[in-house]
Amino acid sequence: MTLDATRGVTDFTFVAFDFETTGLHPAVDRIVEFGAVRFTVGQELAMFSQLANPGMAIHPDAARVSGITDAAVATMPPVAAVLPQFMEFVGEAILVAHNAEFDGGFLRAELQRTGMPTVANLIIDTQALAQKAFPGKKSYSLQNLVAMLGIPANTAHRAGDDARQCMLLFEHCVEALSFMGDLPLQEVLT
Repeated sequence: MTLDATRGVTDFTFVAFDFETTGLHPAVDRIVEFGAVRFTVGQELAMFSQLANPGMAIHPDAARVSGITDAAVATMPPVAAVLPQFMEFVGEAILVAHNAEFDGGFLRAELQRTGMPTVANLIIDTQALAQKAFPGKKSYSLQNLVAMLGIPANTAHRAGDDARQCMLLFEHCVEALSFMGDLPLQEVLT
């Protein structure tokens, strides 16, 4: 996907996304919850949130973090059924994720498992962007940044809520980096 990165961020549509997973390793673990928010800077447009049956047990540590249990996903559609819906929701938007390497790795692994084309969308990492916008912080975890910026608290480690927090963090970063007028997209690329 080719974008004119000299255009301002307000000219683009973004999808902030987050996954809850069975564990930490995309090669062997699976997604159990998809969360995404479609937005333009300053306006939320749509939300996508769906539990999925990963077809395997959720690691106890992952279940402790997210609160999602094997029983909670037992009757949910399989990941392979949710993934096309998620990709349709994403469309050609620029993707935004906190610690994008993690969620992007799971997205690429699931697309490969299902035989779908790999993701061609540009992906912006709000963790790296926050380091640029707010240098010198002790922690760049999503929860710490949200608290620092006074973004209203939510249910941490649930995909839909974390995606919304990621969107709000992105907007705060854009605001912090915008000195005069609309910030060019190239300034938020990490």
